[in-house]
Amino acid sequence: MNNALSLAQLKFDVWLIEQLQYAPEPGLTLEELKNRWNETPGHLGGLSRDRMTTHRRNIRNFWGLEINAPDRKHYRITNPESLALNTLANELLKSIQNYSFLQEFQDLGDLIQPEKIKTGAHYLQQIGQAMRDRHKLHIVYQKFSDTMPYKAIVHPYCLKADKGRWYMLAYKEGNEHQNPMQCFALDRTKQLAIISETFIPTPDIDITSYFRDCFGVWHDFDEYPVQDFTISCTETVAHYLRTLPLHHSQKESPFREGPEGRIVFHYHISPTPDFIAELRKWGDELSIKGQ
Repeated sequence: MNNALSLAQLKFDVWLIEQLQYAPEPGLTLEELKNRWNETPGHLGGLSRDRMTTHRRNIRNFWGLEINAPDRKHYRITNPESLALNTLANELLKSIQNYSFLQEFQDLGDLIQPEKIKTGAHYLQQIGQAMRDRHKLHIVYQKFSDTMPYKAIVHPYCLKADKGRWYMLAYKEGNEHQNPMQCFALDRTKQLAIISETFIPTPDIDITSYFRDCFGVWHDFDEYPVQDFTISCTETVAHYLRTLPLHHSQKESPFREGPEGRIVFHYHISPTPDFIAELRKWGDELSIKGQ
C-alpha cells in the first residue's frame, strides 16, 4: 500500500468505490459519476477524466481493486472479490466511510452514537511500528485479577479488535514453560515502549490460523478443544445470525428441527465461555444441541 496518500485522496477513493460497488449493470459513465460527485456535500474540485485515471491507479495500488470500462463507456469494479479477501483493506474502507459520515454530521452531537473502543488506542502506532520493524516491546501490564502490575519483554505478532477492545498477541519472554503466546488488552496496559533489540518470529506461530477456531481472542484449545457444535433457534434469532454470523464456520442446515421447525446452525469452534454466554443471551429462543 502507498502510505503517502492523503486523507482527502483516500476519502475520494472510498467515495468512488462506493458508487461503483452498488451501481447497477453495466456500471456508471463518467458523466453520471460527475453528476453524483457534484451533488456530494462538501465536494472539492471537479471530476475530470484525468482525475478519474489518477484515482483508478490509486485504487488499484492501494485497495487492489481494478476499475475498468470494458465497453469503453461504463466504469465498474471488475474484481470485487479482491476487497473481500483483503481484511485489512476492507476494514480501512469501512473506517474511512465512518470517519466521513461522522465528520459531515458532527453537528448532530449525541444523536449519533458510534460504538466505542476502550482506552489503549494510543499504543497502536508504537505497536504497529514494532511489528513492522520486528522490535521487542517493554510493557507494564495489569490483569483484572491481579492487584499489582508486572513488567515483561514481549515480541508483538498481531493486533486484533474484539468487543470494543484492542488486543496485542505477543510472545512473552521468560514464559517458555507455559504458553508463551498471550493476548494483552491495550486498556490494561499501563506503559509500553519500543526497545532497540529485535526478534526473529518463530515459524511455529501461524497468525493467519491462530484465531481461526476461536470466538474472539480467547485461545485455549487444551481447556476448550475445537469441535463441531450445533444449535437450533427460532426464525427471529436465525435472521440475526444470517446477517451477522457468530463465526466464519457458521453453516445453516437445510433441514428444520422439531414441531416448531427450528433452524439449525453448525459451527466448528472452540466453545469457550464467552461463546456460550453469547448463545445463552437468546434464552429459550436458542438451544444448544446436547445440553
